Amino acid sequence: MLVAVVGATFAYFTATTESSGSASSTEIKTANLGGATVTFKGEDSKYELLDYPGGLGVYGSSATIAKTKGDTDTNNYKATYNLQITYTNGTGTDLDWELYVVDNLLEDALDAQGTTICQKKSESGTAGETKYWYADGTGVSEGPNNDSCTGSAIVKKLTDELSGKKLAFGKLKANGSATITKDTTDQVTLDPTEGENLANRTLETNGTKTKYYYLIVKYPNKPSEDQSKTDAGKNINVSLSIKQDSVETTLAE
Repeated sequence: MLVAVVGATFAYFTATTESSGSASSTEIKTANLGGATVTFKGEDSKYELLDYPGGLGVYGSSATIAKTKGDTDTNNYKATYNLQITYTNGTGTDLDWELYVVDNLLEDALDAQGTTICQKKSESGTAGETKYWYADGTGVSEGPNNDSCTGSAIVKKLTDELSGKKLAFGKLKANGSATITKDTTDQVTLDPTEGENLANRTLETNGTKTKYYYLIVKYPNKPSEDQSKTDAGKNINVSLSIKQDSVETTLAE
């Protein structure tokens, strides 16, 4: 039985959401030249703390171009493609998302679990209830919102150590299902600082052959709202993929 009681400074559940995220695994054969394929797959970097408010999820994936005839083909191929995010958010809370790209990632992949300072919190309440939520670890100054996980440690790792760039950010709307593409205007903001977005992502067989993408989803803790009533037991599903009909391959100089 779910008791709808909210603490003064945080929301909590006595029942949890169900969350599932992924990067779709797809091999795309480029038909216009027939000389290269693009493979999009999920990496072993899925990390989810979305069962209570304040948590986050990190979903890693990679896009790779390869020549179909291997080294016997001396041509240089360039692939262009668009990314898309598909989601279902059954909760009554808008979720925040950010998408990052890292070029030429070698051995030092993102270890989300080892990097995050996001921790599960609990407090005993009245009538034997225990309140649960997520927030950044104590003793770490990561901004004014200490009732939710900020994801700042993961973003710092991506941008400072792995030279990643933010491509876009936005909302996964409450009680909604949608696919976010380059043409979506009401749930996505393209980051203007780098001139990057979900469209016209590129790979080259003689250049950057693999790019790594990290989708970060944050589940805000709303102290003034009864999330235990609107969110408990609801599903959160999110996936990142290449829009298959967007892939084009040309000969590069």
